[in-house]
Amino acid sequence: MAPCIVCKTETTKYRCPKCMERYCSVTCCRAHKEGNIHPAFRDMAGDTDEVPESLLHELSASSEIRSMLGNPHLRAMLENLVNTDKPDLAMAAAMREPIFTELADTCLRIVDKENPNLEPEATLGGR
Repeated sequence: MAPCIVCKTETTKYRCPKCMERYCSVTCCRAHKEGNIHPAFRDMAGDTDEVPESLLHELSASSEIRSMLGNPHLRAMLENLVNTDKPDLAMAAAMREPIFTELADTCLRIVDKENPNLEPEATLGGR
């Protein structure tokens, strides 16, 4: 686990939602927010891929997703994605796992109402 971005302590519990840097306390969170406006992240993210809150509620209410999240292997994979220092590598590994791609496909079907024929597997080279 990466050290706190502010005080460099090895025990970090939290991540900045804007840049994903780790910090250890409310004090360090405030210091990070005051000293860092996250320009690189803002440029990368853009404003076009936001999911409306109503669709996020549909995700949380989905019995299919709740059922999938009952799988301990999937939960461990998701926990690893949240806690890893190398999210790009962890995501690449997760996308090779059928249970993870099934969850991703289900989430996309719920949030991408404009594209009901969405087939993410086809975009991954026809696995």
